[in-house]
Amino acid sequence: MRGNANDSKFVDSDPLRVKIFQPDPVPNELIPEPPCEVEVKFTRNFTLLEGEKILLHKGSKRADSIPCSVVLPNLPVLSGQFSLTNYRVVIEPNDSQWTYQNKVRPQFFDIPLLLMQRVEKTIDKNNIILDISTKDGRYLRAVISNSLQSEFNVFPTLYSGAFPQNPTNRFAFSHTFCGQIDGWKIYNPQNDYARLGVNPTKPDCRWRFLDNSTGEYCETYPDIIVVPNDLPLMTIKTCASFRSKNRLPVLVWCNTRRGATLWRCSQPKTGIRTSRCVEDEEYLRRLAQSSQRDPVLHIFDARPFVNAHAQRALGGGVENVNHYENTELHFLNIENIHCIRESWVGMMVGLNNTNPSKYLSAVEKSGWLEHVSLLLQGACGIVESLQNGVSCLIHCSDGWDRTSQLCSLVQICMDSHYRSLRGFAQVIEKDWVSFGHQFEVRLAHANPNLQDDKRSPIFLQFLDCVYQITLQFPTHFEFNTLLLHDLALYAYSGRFGTFMGNCARDRINLNLTAKTVSVWSYVFENLDNYTNPYYQAGQDDPIEPIYSIRKLVIWHDLFSQWLGDFYYIVPQLLGPNDHKEALMRSAGEGMQLYKALIMQKDQEIKDCKREIAELKEKLAKLRG
Repeated sequence: MRGNANDSKFVDSDPLRVKIFQPDPVPNELIPEPPCEVEVKFTRNFTLLEGEKILLHKGSKRADSIPCSVVLPNLPVLSGQFSLTNYRVVIEPNDSQWTYQNKVRPQFFDIPLLLMQRVEKTIDKNNIILDISTKDGRYLRAVISNSLQSEFNVFPTLYSGAFPQNPTNRFAFSHTFCGQIDGWKIYNPQNDYARLGVNPTKPDCRWRFLDNSTGEYCETYPDIIVVPNDLPLMTIKTCASFRSKNRLPVLVWCNTRRGATLWRCSQPKTGIRTSRCVEDEEYLRRLAQSSQRDPVLHIFDARPFVNAHAQRALGGGVENVNHYENTELHFLNIENIHCIRESWVGMMVGLNNTNPSKYLSAVEKSGWLEHVSLLLQGACGIVESLQNGVSCLIHCSDGWDRTSQLCSLVQICMDSHYRSLRGFAQVIEKDWVSFGHQFEVRLAHANPNLQDDKRSPIFLQFLDCVYQITLQFPTHFEFNTLLLHDLALYAYSGRFGTFMGNCARDRINLNLTAKTVSVWSYVFENLDNYTNPYYQAGQDDPIEPIYSIRKLVIWHDLFSQWLGDFYYIVPQLLGPNDHKEALMRSAGEGMQLYKALIMQKDQEIKDCKREIAELKEKLAKLRG
């Protein structure tokens, strides 16, 4: 039984799901009734995580799973068991061969609640129909009997779990994990800066630490920031007030070989009148003087030229180099969050819902690889300046999206420490978590509003850039691409506290370090899964990836993982169930071949016996 496109209930306002999946659903009258409630189960075939609990209960009644039917676009209807926990929905097919026969990964039916972007219900006859779409491109329709819905309160429990109004109701606040390493302590700013040679206790140190734990200088910056040593505090505060969201220039990295420094901030508030700030000009003059060669500061504005100047109408703008001594201003032409979101949607449409013979054209039209290329090109330009001993300042508009992408990519290219597993964790903690990338908003945690234009896959785009670099330098990275894949999943899943909140203040208010688990605790407890066997330590020279689109590839392991075409292409992503199923299937196929061979040999033996009998008969006639 396969789908029919005439079911109007699949039409909705979800642009991603509609574009990716032109679903071919089964008409409601043809969907088989879910099995009756006597098949409610009190056992399950999946293991609960620490702190995970089954939510299918009402009063004293409880069940580990309830029967359901599942409809996927253009696939046979699946009969299975529906489990709902405080972390995820798990659907287990009754036919263990269904996933293999239809080339659907078993993980497709393991859906973290916070990964859901849409959950809707319709009621038809005796059933409740749940339409679920996710932020990583999954879609399914689950059909459950009304009696079970009433008995176990399925939809309200599912919806409140996917979109909890209180962040403390998310699974991360129930999850416990006892690892040998506390991931919350993986990054220590003083230690990281000390490794870079920043030691304010030395009399010749040009920098100093400022205590920003109260948000005195910037509410979205970390507790400790590094600024020029000889500037008065009032100058620093005035400079901060001249920058969008008070995100003043602060040090993120030093080139110990050539003396150049890397800084980040937000756009200046020059406005339509092209206002100037003497304190800001003096501040940037000190940054230029940190270059060991010519006292020049390269300002890299991540935005396109036109977009940057258009911000003047909103109170933002760009630096007027006529007022800033010894500065050069470069525009990197990297598009904003809205363009990246639309590009990502277009790419997912192209990969998942286009005629296979035309999918490359669709991906090209989306512009995704072009955006990745521009990011890598911008990073390479900054790397070149730093290698030439020139200090660099990076900003976009508010300094928490494109700025985070560029700062972390530059450090990965310049500093081999950040190509180690621990260093990679530290650069994410530093330039994304502590410097206030808005994970909560960009990842749309617990946000059912699909029209919210603040959501955007900025962190995924960064991971894609790192993916491209690891392919070009396969022995330079201690970690493998599975780590990048899993970080993309865990950023959305709500299992760990690392990617919650929009800034350090939010995380302190939620007390995440005490009440949730860091993703790095899990990663370092499973190093065998994430270690690159081809890694060669000691390759400390800076690397400059090729950013030409011709060199870039589509990250199919992530963006095409639910397509049947890629079911067996990434064995490193296979879980125990996949391997078990593959082995069982292989054994079954082997048995079939063996039986066929036995039947063939049996036939050959029968033919031989018949020929022998015929020869004996002929011989007997000759003797007679």
